Amino acid sequence: MRTLLSQTLTFDRNQPPNWRRALRVSIAIGLPLFIAIWRGEFLPAVYGGVAGLYSMFVDNGGPTAERLVAIVYMTVGMLLCGIAGYVGRWVPGAPLAFLLAFSLLAGWLQGTGTSVELMSKYWLIAFLFGNSDPRLSPLAGTYLLLGGLTGILSVLIDRWLAGRPEKQFGPMLFEAISRLLRRRHSNGYFTFYFASKILAGYAVGYGLGLTRAYWVPLTIAIVTVYDPQLSIAKLIQRLAGSLLGSLVGWAVLTWCHDDTWLALISVLLGAGTALLLNRSYWMAVVPITALVMVLLDFGYPQASTLLAIARVENSIVGCAIAGLGALIYIRLQPWLPREGRRAKRR
Repeated sequence: MRTLLSQTLTFDRNQPPNWRRALRVSIAIGLPLFIAIWRGEFLPAVYGGVAGLYSMFVDNGGPTAERLVAIVYMTVGMLLCGIAGYVGRWVPGAPLAFLLAFSLLAGWLQGTGTSVELMSKYWLIAFLFGNSDPRLSPLAGTYLLLGGLTGILSVLIDRWLAGRPEKQFGPMLFEAISRLLRRRHSNGYFTFYFASKILAGYAVGYGLGLTRAYWVPLTIAIVTVYDPQLSIAKLIQRLAGSLLGSLVGWAVLTWCHDDTWLALISVLLGAGTALLLNRSYWMAVVPITALVMVLLDFGYPQASTLLAIARVENSIVGCAIAGLGALIYIRLQPWLPREGRRAKRR
């Protein structure tokens, strides 16, 4: 156990901090929040800040056009999935049907590269946000689009300041398409495994009546990666970072009640995430957790203690379900028939 923790909770000093990425995410998060403060609209700014943050994760550098298209796909997909979640609350059975559909899609797209993998997870997360928030403002979609636009603007500003595109450091859209076309199987086993864990997390979270129960399937989606062995390592990193991040988020929301300062701290947390992400995932989760807590509770600091407790509680439940599912999948893999081509060409 000690060896596993020492291998998982590491910090790579050889990796340089990515200052260009930190600049981009600061712009992408900051602009929607300060526009919301100027207009006096706190709650809808959540979705602009979240979209701005997520634009950083689907952007792996490389050709500027491909990066912009990835952010557009992510933003439009999140908008449509969020609308589906919001509208589905009034249609019996629709939330479960949509959840199953988005979970199957996200599971099927795993293994195509980080940009598309995360994009599909963010669509699923947008559905969970839309389906769970009874206070959702009609302006939420507008701010979500604004967050995507500021993500695009941040890429263009970074390109202009640096004078050249950032070197690509991960698979993007064209590579994902290539991997899908070269697949020799339907990815059915992993798709079923991924969707089953999401549905189990959804059922457990809402069945137990947890506060902000959608964090349980959200956590499962984030920590589940294509290699189940890596999923176990990632959930340990996620859990460790979430525990510390919840304390940071609680401290910010308890002692900082000024909206402008909350926005500034959100920008700093986003920049810290970018600087730590390629050096230590578990340490990057600390500012991510605090940032999401601040965004979700933006303008409502009086609920900071309950929010921190709910965050820790749901992270533990989500990681436990994700870990149990990964262990079962690892045990079953040797017994599963090999997946072949979906159809032979004649």
